[in-house]
Order: sequence, then C-alpha cells, then structure tokens
Amino acid sequence: MAAQDAAGETSPDTPARQAVRSPAPLPSQRSLVSSVRSLGAAHWQLLILLGVASFFEGYDFNIITVALTPLRASFRIDQATASAWIAVIYLGGLPAVLAARRADRQGRRAMLLLSLAGYTVMTAATAATTSIETFVAVQFAARFFLVTQAAITWTIVAEELPAHARGIGFGWLAMLSALGTGWSAILYGAVLSPFHLSWKWLYVAALPVLLAGARLRKVLGETPRHQAVMAAPAGDSRWTDIFRPPHRARLLLVCGTAVLANLTAQATVYVVDFMESQRHVPASAASLTLVASGAVALPVLLLAGSVSDRVGRKPVLCGFLVVSVAGFYCFFHLAHGEVALLASLTLVYAGVFGSWPTGTGFGAELFPTRLRAFGNSFSKGAAYTGQSASFLVAGTLMTGAASLPAAVLILSAGPLLAALLVAVFFPETGGKELEQITSGAGRRTPDAPVI
Repeated sequence: MAAQDAAGETSPDTPARQAVRSPAPLPSQRSLVSSVRSLGAAHWQLLILLGVASFFEGYDFNIITVALTPLRASFRIDQATASAWIAVIYLGGLPAVLAARRADRQGRRAMLLLSLAGYTVMTAATAATTSIETFVAVQFAARFFLVTQAAITWTIVAEELPAHARGIGFGWLAMLSALGTGWSAILYGAVLSPFHLSWKWLYVAALPVLLAGARLRKVLGETPRHQAVMAAPAGDSRWTDIFRPPHRARLLLVCGTAVLANLTAQATVYVVDFMESQRHVPASAASLTLVASGAVALPVLLLAGSVSDRVGRKPVLCGFLVVSVAGFYCFFHLAHGEVALLASLTLVYAGVFGSWPTGTGFGAELFPTRLRAFGNSFSKGAAYTGQSASFLVAGTLMTGAASLPAAVLILSAGPLLAALLVAVFFPETGGKELEQITSGAGRRTPDAPVI
C-alpha cells in the first residue's frame, strides 16, 4: 500500500510512513539511548558501511590541513598562494550537483559506488603529482567524487532512518568523518613527520576505502522511498523543478546559509600551519594538538544530532555556529601557549562539530524524494563554494596588509549571518518524517517563505 504526499510523490507504506499516521512518542520524550535502541540490525549495517566511507572522506579532506606546511615547502609557495590554489580545489565540488541529479533519476546505489571508487583512485593518484598544477588538477577531480559521495550518503541515511533517529544518523556520519580527520593527523604527526617521510604517503593510505565500496556493492540496495517514487506515474521530474516554487525558496536558503557558514573553512585548514609558523609549535605537537582537541569535542557530534531530534535542528545549529566563532577568536587572537591553543581549538571543534550534523542534515531533509539528492548536492556544492571563497578572500587579505588572524576575524561574520538566516527563515525538521517536512513546502508560513 502506498500514499501520496503533497509534493506529488508516492511514498512506501514503511514503518517510517506509518509513523506519520499512528501515535508515537514525541521527539522530546525520547532519549539518546532509546533512539539508538530503536534502530534495527539493517540500520546499523547500513550506518557502519556508510560510516567507513565517511571516515575516509574526512581523512582525505583533512590531509591538506595536517600536511599544509610540508606541502607548501614541496611546491615552494607561500600562505597566500596556497590559499588561492586550495580555493580552486574546493570548486571541484560544484560539478557534483549534476552527478547527484543522476542519483535521483537512476538510483542512489550506482552513483554512490561510482563516487567511492572515483575519489579513491584520484586520492591515490595525488601521490604521484610533481607540481602544484597537477596536484590541484587531481585534487579537483577528487573533490568532485567526494562531494557526490557525501551528498548521496547523507540522502540515504535521511531516507532509511526513522524520524526520531535521523539526527543520530547524521551525527554518526559526521563523527566517522571526524575520526578520519583525526586519523590523518595521527598518521602524519606520529609516523610520517618523526621519520621524515613524505606527505604523499597520506594519500596512498586512502586506498582501503575500496574495501568498503566492495562490501557496499554486495549489501546496498535502493531506498524504498526512491523505489516508490520511481514506480509512481509522477516519479520522474525535470531538473528545473527545483528552481520553481515551492522548492526555490528552500534551495536559496540552504545554499546561501551553506556559503556563509563555510567562510571560516580557511581558518580550520590553517590551524596546524598557524601553530607551526606563528606560535612556533613543533610539527608533531601541532598535529597532536589537533587530534586532542578534536577527540575532546568528538562526543558533541552524536549529542548534537540526538538533541536536535528532540528540541529541534534550528536552536542547536544556531548555538553551535556562535560557539565556533568564539573559538576562532580565542585561537587566533588570544591563545599563545600550547594549553591555551588546545583549549581554544577544542572550543572551535565543539562549535564546528555541533553545527555539522544539524546544518548538513537540512540539505537532505527539505526536498522531496524525487529531488532530494539533487537538492542535497546543491547544499554540498554551496558549502564548497563558501570554502573556496574563504580561501580566495583570505588570500587576498593576506596578500595585502592583513594577517591570518585578521582575515579569520573578517570571515567569522559568515557563520553569524548564517545563524541569523536559520533562526528567522528555516522550517523546523527535527523529529519530523520527511513527508511531513516536504508537504509543508507549498504553504506560505513564517517558517517556509515562498519566493
């Protein structure tokens, strides 16, 4: 039996769909433990496999952060020049929008497997680069596959998990990605740097993700929501539908907020380089400071996702965006000793980690199934656009009279504006079924403006 939602799509009569019509505990009545226990074996198998992919996504993403100083030395470029080149790399996420559209039309599974294989090959190929131009070209392609994989992964979790645990799923993906980030720092700080091994070995070490791809090929099926929509008469849609009401308003909000929230990306990438070059912390100690601060803040990922299921995504996201800005100010302007740097960097990561699952989740929740991967990829592409803009603006400022701390202070206005947009214009999605969220997109309310 199937039901049609207000967005014009048919959804399967799954337990998630039945929850819309049958009494269930309110999100605020559920604890983290009860929500976790409600997930079945199939849910956990999916989360573990997608979590492995997210782990290596975070690992690959963070290599530039931990190896930036030796990378700059290898290619003989300064901070401002490196910022400009890294900005180009981040733009590799933009073509992923088109790839994610294919996931809406042809299925999530095939595009996810293709993106996993693609970014693994490109990451390994990076180790063979001999110039900054080839490095940027290969990493540009790697970012394309990374963004495609991330958009589809979060879309699958949004469609497969029940509403009361969807935030936990988002937190799980973010936590595994953060663990990958930490592992790259540990590998560099504890193995490569002490033994004077090339930073290129970090990219070679990304090859094990192919094992996760092989396992996913065997067990991953298509999501029931996507199957039901494709089987319905109105299952197919034009790609231009996302630019028409009611989806246009949400697309503009999600993309604008993603750009603003990611304007401090340059600051997170430069934390290790800043500690080494301007606070004179040894390379190993700087990398381990990064790991330690991330480890202390790591529980925030799951807690933020769980709390947002109960009290709402909006207040959790806005609060942590403000915390991240406070952390950046403390790190780049106030902290000098190693203890102070560790404490302020922990505050940075608490804010970044808390806003990660809640903010990223909006891209997967605000669009109907037939446009969900497409809309989510726009959100990911916008995030990468904001990150690229962060490096371009910071590079321009540092080429002039501004220092790195001054550039970070200016760019910190982005997350604060993003928090304002979320608080005023975003609909609340925490604890709601996807069909409930998308069915309200066509009605003009204070939470869902129509443009």
